[in-house]
Amino acid sequence: MAKSFNELIKNFSVIRNYVREFYVYGFKQREDFTTKSGRSYDNERRRIESYLREYVEVERQGNRKALRLFIDPNEITENPMFAVWQAKSFTKNDVFLHFVLMDIFADGEEYSVNQVLAQIDEDYLVHFHDGFIVEALTLRKKLAEYVELDVLRRTESGREVYFSRVASVVLSDRALRAVQFFKEMAPLGVLGHYLLQQERGLDAVFRYKHYFVMHTLEEQVCLDLLVAIREERWVALTRFGRERALRFLPVKVLNSAQSGRRYVVGKSKKGQFFAFHRLDQIERVNLVEVATDFGMEKAHFDEVRKFMWSAGFDRRVVHILRVTLSIDEVSEAYMLDRIRMEGRHGRLIRLTPKRFEYRVETYDLNGMKPFLRTFVGRIVAIDSGDVAWEQQFFAEIADMYRLYFEEGTTVGDI
Repeated sequence: MAKSFNELIKNFSVIRNYVREFYVYGFKQREDFTTKSGRSYDNERRRIESYLREYVEVERQGNRKALRLFIDPNEITENPMFAVWQAKSFTKNDVFLHFVLMDIFADGEEYSVNQVLAQIDEDYLVHFHDGFIVEALTLRKKLAEYVELDVLRRTESGREVYFSRVASVVLSDRALRAVQFFKEMAPLGVLGHYLLQQERGLDAVFRYKHYFVMHTLEEQVCLDLLVAIREERWVALTRFGRERALRFLPVKVLNSAQSGRRYVVGKSKKGQFFAFHRLDQIERVNLVEVATDFGMEKAHFDEVRKFMWSAGFDRRVVHILRVTLSIDEVSEAYMLDRIRMEGRHGRLIRLTPKRFEYRVETYDLNGMKPFLRTFVGRIVAIDSGDVAWEQQFFAEIADMYRLYFEEGTTVGDI
């Protein structure tokens, strides 16, 4: 008889990588995944269909089937990817001990390991006739695991160790509404999702215009990085597709309001400049030794951050960029408001009623290109102090122009 399919998982990073591929990169066929066997692909695809069935789209490409995930953020009130976190595999002992321990400790009393073991034998196992037993060592490991998870509390009295249930969190109606909102918007929102599962049903009242469901898959990575920053530790970053872990000192986790991606910024070696890593490309994080110079590196980044435009440093010198713009301050005041809102740490200087200069100091001239391109037709002059960058910028504009107009357009024609 064929082995039945099991939708539970042991390694979350595996299903996380497949979900990311299907959601971010669109339709995927069996042959597109070369790092694992075809059977592994089939298993992971079936798991995804099990967790996110209503968001799966299938397209026929010849005689093959390609699958993708389509989630419209404007049509949902809760991130469907929370479901992926609820499918961890477990053993028969895990299931049995969980419900038995929750029943034993429900009265709020303290019990030693021997007392718990006696109750299991006398009140629970007596009803089974299959020879199933719970060993003391197994019970001790499970109790220690629940203490680490803050499900149980451990106390000592003389030489004896006792365990008791940690009181459940009771949320007011106002707190429940706050959790309902922030579980979708804040880091580690999956924790809020778990909290609400313990409560009575609430009508969904929030919808979100800019909503990045992929963040849910990075929650464990984000948590580990935040712990490392709080404890001022180096970490070993393992990235998808890389066998060797990277030694890294994280100093800040940043969220891009432009792309929705999350980044960790830090240093790989003492004396090196800061580097960024996207959280969705990190498979796991292992905490290692405490950093002796974390405070100095954090202070250094606080200074560097004043000149950041985006998540990157294409050059390690600060450039003063001046852009002269043709804007009528009377009829086009909305353009001036937009620059003040979106221009980040730059300054808008009035030259004449129809001429303004936008001035900014930044490491990242390349990162500014998308912002500057929105002013094509209004740009009178650009001065960055970097002739090569300016030539590249205008060459890219010329390439874009040629896509819509005649061939033979040169930089000088613009």
